[in-house]
Amino acid sequence: MKAGSYLAALAVLGLCLAGRGALAQTQTQPQSPGQDWPCDQVLQPQLSIGAMWEGPDPTEAGKVWQNDEQVRALVARVAPRRVPIPDARAEIHRFALAVSADKQKVMTEVFAGLFETINHDRSAIIHGIRRYHGRQEALAKDIEDKTAQLDNLDPASTDQAVAQKRVDMENALNWETRIFDDRSRLLPAVCEQPVLLEQRLYQLSHAVMDEMGS
Repeated sequence: MKAGSYLAALAVLGLCLAGRGALAQTQTQPQSPGQDWPCDQVLQPQLSIGAMWEGPDPTEAGKVWQNDEQVRALVARVAPRRVPIPDARAEIHRFALAVSADKQKVMTEVFAGLFETINHDRSAIIHGIRRYHGRQEALAKDIEDKTAQLDNLDPASTDQAVAQKRVDMENALNWETRIFDDRSRLLPAVCEQPVLLEQRLYQLSHAVMDEMGS
């Protein structure tokens, strides 16, 4: 794995972990784009079932899919981003071949599980991005304040305390600026994650629908 990809992966992992806590606290609150959204991509906080699914109404399936151990296990195998789409499609196909009961009902439950799981992970990342941006804003303000303080310290002063304070502040500024710049470079890759999850859910949903017609 290239260094940039590795850093981006670490950042996304951190966003997921941070976002899950925020999601638990705010998932019932309305979300709207604003200054807390730093990405070029248009913010769509929640995915639409209608944009992903053309099969039977999944409302009831959404309530019961976790009760079916095999459906739950399939969702756990194919939902994670680390699983390539072709492998996930193959898993769904093998699962569908073994379904002997009402295939439409079972596969609708599979979709409901995928939608809930991936949409939840995507929401957690969105919350993480917002927290990430908040930390950047706070760091930028701190850098601005420290810079102003440094400007007020006379560089020609012969006072050792003043000279030492300038050195300490310059070191702190260099470190914080480096962190800020590193985070800024990672942001485009992080911002792609909600889009990639949306695309993943769309492809897997269509794989499920394909099996319903076979």
